Amino acid sequence: MRVLYLCHRVPYPPNKGDKIRAFHQLRGIAARHEVDLFTLADHHHDPKDEIALRQYCSRMTVARLQPARSQLRMLAQLLTHRPLSLAYFYSAELHGEIRRALLRRSYDRIFVFCSSMAQYVDWVDDVPALVDIVDVDSDKWMQYAAVKRFPLSAVYRREWHKLREYERKLYGKFPVLVTTEREAELVRRASDQARVQVIPNGIDATYFDPVQSATVSEQPTVIFVGDMAYFPNEEAVKFFALKVLPSIRTVLPKIRFFIVGRDPGRNVRRLQNIPGVIVTGAVPDIRPYLAKAQVSVAPFSIATGIQNKILEAMAYALPVVATPRAQQGLSKRVAEMVEVGQNAQELAACIVRLLRNPQLARQVGIEGRERVAAEYSWERSVDQLVQLLEAHKMAAIPRGEAFSRAKAGAR
Repeated sequence: MRVLYLCHRVPYPPNKGDKIRAFHQLRGIAARHEVDLFTLADHHHDPKDEIALRQYCSRMTVARLQPARSQLRMLAQLLTHRPLSLAYFYSAELHGEIRRALLRRSYDRIFVFCSSMAQYVDWVDDVPALVDIVDVDSDKWMQYAAVKRFPLSAVYRREWHKLREYERKLYGKFPVLVTTEREAELVRRASDQARVQVIPNGIDATYFDPVQSATVSEQPTVIFVGDMAYFPNEEAVKFFALKVLPSIRTVLPKIRFFIVGRDPGRNVRRLQNIPGVIVTGAVPDIRPYLAKAQVSVAPFSIATGIQNKILEAMAYALPVVATPRAQQGLSKRVAEMVEVGQNAQELAACIVRLLRNPQLARQVGIEGRERVAAEYSWERSVDQLVQLLEAHKMAAIPRGEAFSRAKAGAR
């Protein structure tokens, strides 16, 4: 079977949530079928990363995304009915390459990663397609609108409405995947025509095996791992450093807080002025930093889907302290192992209790690792995905007028 795989970012290296999921999917599909990858490269992209991906792809097309041009396209759409997200991730170059590939090569399936990439193939009627919307993006914009001030709140509210309408159209045309049952319920509420299935993220428990690290730190240390250019991550570390950490320091004055992740902005870098806060920026391997910590934190006020940082910390046998929003995407058995605080005081109390009782922290961490390894597996998730792609019920729809028009206009 030949699969056309669309992705909004080059899925390598697998060092952040969406790229981790996309990489495992691509590798898993390629192990059993032929895959042509079409993707966009942002300013972080290193052309050397393409070498690692080529072993999984029969063909690979990477179009450069120019952030300045993408932002101008977004501004031009403000007075239209089009979601800004679609404008940002649109590339005429990539669109042309995809059209030519569909006309010249015979594909059995189309797999779309991220709702914003469906615009490249929503005109195709004769090749069965499956769309992984991962998290419901419109829900994220609604949460952004609730915490931002005008005029950004108005822009985010607009995007929530426009993207929700676009998502509804997708639900009526394509079967979709999501990461959690919560997201699946959002899809069902949006459209009674939706065909939705939950395929969760996984975890490589061998890679995150704490036995492989000899680093032991006696200094009380908590850690947050994430892409610091991502607004919910920035909000989470600011809240923790400014609201939670001071309460912990009254009991444990030598407490350290590691913020590990690429692209920390000015607001995050300023947190280093607080005693004990260390901002690392990008690191080649997060495991040495996990080894220095006794507790991982996920103090989110904005969250969708499954937080990979929680799965990774638990796989590393670290106890996790989180807000209810961060916990909501986890399976029941795994969620039971997360210490939850509703506010800064409760979060601080949970952390202090674990840091002052190393034996308890170890027990929670070990049991959490066992549950995560049992509940979340990339092999199992990818098997589910491949079975869906191979299913006979995804039989091709007869060629329609939309495809004929597109073919006539293709160059």
